[in-house]
Amino acid sequence: MRGLKLVFACFIFSCNAAASQLIAAASDLRLVLPLLLAQYQAETGVSIQPVFASSGKLSQQIQHGAPFSLFLAADPLYTNTLLRHCSAEQQCQTGVYGQGQLLLWYHNRFQTAEQALAQSQHIAIADPNHAPYGKAALAYLQQHQLWSQLQAKIRRTDNAALVLHLLRTGQAEVGIVGHALLPETRLQQLLPQAQQQQLQLLQQLGRTEVVPAHLYPPIRHSWFYRTEQKHPEIKAFLDWMLAPEQQQFWTDAGFREHN
Repeated sequence: MRGLKLVFACFIFSCNAAASQLIAAASDLRLVLPLLLAQYQAETGVSIQPVFASSGKLSQQIQHGAPFSLFLAADPLYTNTLLRHCSAEQQCQTGVYGQGQLLLWYHNRFQTAEQALAQSQHIAIADPNHAPYGKAALAYLQQHQLWSQLQAKIRRTDNAALVLHLLRTGQAEVGIVGHALLPETRLQQLLPQAQQQQLQLLQQLGRTEVVPAHLYPPIRHSWFYRTEQKHPEIKAFLDWMLAPEQQQFWTDAGFREHN
């Protein structure tokens, strides 16, 4: 069984030189990061592939040897932990590149978000134990006056992206996700047709409201980089991603500038 697990891990992480071109990213970037990587490839000819999961799970994988030299997390807690475990030879670095926002989606049969929270049967959020957006969503719900009623309705998914699946399939009437999973129209138009259709279905089924930022702890997106001397392409992408020229992209993706 252990051998099968190792083979499976090698399949996922490529277990060869191509693995150096992989980067790890929080699930809320599942739609928008491929667009940014495609733009970078068009400008430089360098192809970089993302692997998505919750920030907590990716952090654990990196600590156990997953071959990612760049990790885009949704909470500095995870990148700072990796920094503390980094050796001097690896010359690790970390920083914050933006602040995420929560969106509350609710079905059209409700007139307001408050009515949706009170009368819905299921509320979908990412698992707060390892997903920063789930943690922020839970903090927001806990402030609600009907918390004793709401907590029985919560359906936890493995990551933020799976919340949208529950909403599309009618398994939840309310969902709380990162804004980047429902980006601005300019970016939606650049997505593959299948993803555009999925977002259009959500727009037909319900409506969204931005959750006021003061109602949940800040969601600071951070990056972690460990030096790979033989493969400088990842560091070059990171520098390009952080340049002022990309700020409009992150704004359209639903991020606020971090303080």
